Amino acid sequence: MTAIAATSGEGRRGLDIGLALKQAGRLFLKDIGPLIIGAIIAGLLSIVTLGILAGPLVAGLYGMVIGRVRDGRQPRVGDVFDGFDRFWAYFFAALVLVLLIGLASITIVGGFLLATIWLYVFPLMVDKRMGIGEALKASKDLVVAGGFWEHLALVVLGFVISSVADGALAIVATPFLIAVVAAAYFVADGRSEQLERA
Repeated sequence: MTAIAATSGEGRRGLDIGLALKQAGRLFLKDIGPLIIGAIIAGLLSIVTLGILAGPLVAGLYGMVIGRVRDGRQPRVGDVFDGFDRFWAYFFAALVLVLLIGLASITIVGGFLLATIWLYVFPLMVDKRMGIGEALKASKDLVVAGGFWEHLALVVLGFVISSVADGALAIVATPFLIAVVAAAYFVADGRSEQLERA
């Protein structure tokens, strides 16, 4: 199965940023309790373990939103640990992304470029159980097919929100941004109807 075949949805329209943000806000408010508590747990455990648990815990947060959209499943706080079923896959995904995007960020433009084309690595790994190599390629294909500039604008918006949010705001910003990326993933993949039904 090719990466494009794995991610193509019938009638793909590209990324509608307004729709992604609107649906992300709705999903976030619908499950605000589990998402915020899950994000607090993920943040604290990531700090305590020096980032070792970050990848699986981020996958768990994405799983909470993706499970709601794809399966209609109400997320629970404990779902943040669901990424541990593929611990090493998510650990290496986080390591690869942090190292490569971090190195590319020396040029600033390079960091934004890689952050954009690899925006959907975790959603693809969670939703379609892809490996890291397949998810890197599939994410790039999905971003290009859905409109690179729209995705870049979304990444810049996420960067601005992350930069401004500190303290209590950061506790809300992290799960909200997870919901934004997950919603954008479904929109870009031509599966907006699943978002609307969630």
